[in-house]
Amino acid sequence: MGEISVLFPVAATSDPSDLNRAHRSITEQTSPPAEIVLVTNQSLTEDTETAINDLVNTHSISRHEHFPDAKGLGGVLQAGLKGCLMPFVARMDADDISEPERFTHQLNVLKETNAHIVGSHLAEFRDDPEPPERTRKVPTSHNEIAEWMPWRCPVNHPTVMFDREAVLDAGGYRDFPLMEDWDLWARGLAAGLQFRNLNQTLVRANVNNLVDRREGLNYAMAEIQMAWKLRKLGVASPRDTLQHLCLRVPPRLLPSYIGKRIYDIFAR
Repeated sequence: MGEISVLFPVAATSDPSDLNRAHRSITEQTSPPAEIVLVTNQSLTEDTETAINDLVNTHSISRHEHFPDAKGLGGVLQAGLKGCLMPFVARMDADDISEPERFTHQLNVLKETNAHIVGSHLAEFRDDPEPPERTRKVPTSHNEIAEWMPWRCPVNHPTVMFDREAVLDAGGYRDFPLMEDWDLWARGLAAGLQFRNLNQTLVRANVNNLVDRREGLNYAMAEIQMAWKLRKLGVASPRDTLQHLCLRVPPRLLPSYIGKRIYDIFAR
């Protein structure tokens, strides 16, 4: 029996072809999961609902859990995480692609080292995954990840696999709009969890319209709240907080074409 649950949130308007491609990349893993938990908290379009039902009906390891009272992405991820049955949980998004050996590599690290959370580099594409436009590289060692934590998210959320019990003990996901992942990593670091990113690119992510979703006053406010949270947790020093606010807040308020250019240069 497998040891991996896949926590797979699906948005109300997820594209069925993307969803099927993402799901297929999981079922074709060299270390297949024991269960795939597709989680939702919104009313779905007819096409998306049909696609989910088809996946559940044709794959015995897949199930759909709907949490209408879950607030935001953090809320639905936490509800889904509590319902996962396996000791290790892998995250997956509905428009991304996992490389075939992703789970094998990550499971080996979780079982053979003291790491609780394992991610990887992330290849980014628009529409066509071949070839990706760029790779978002992240630090690999725990110490390097801890150094990044005060001012830049050091773990690519769609790439992670983690120890379920350890993450729940650290508080799990919360409703922290636009920063659910960074909030969890920061609290995990403060709680003593060990991190590692593999020096491999194990997931390809569709970043269409990503810049549009990461600009504006709401995102600037989320950056300010995150900076304050990092300081409150003792993860960031006053200097770290100043650097965070100066480097990350202003770009969120720039016009779209400038924000896109900055994203293209620095890849977040």
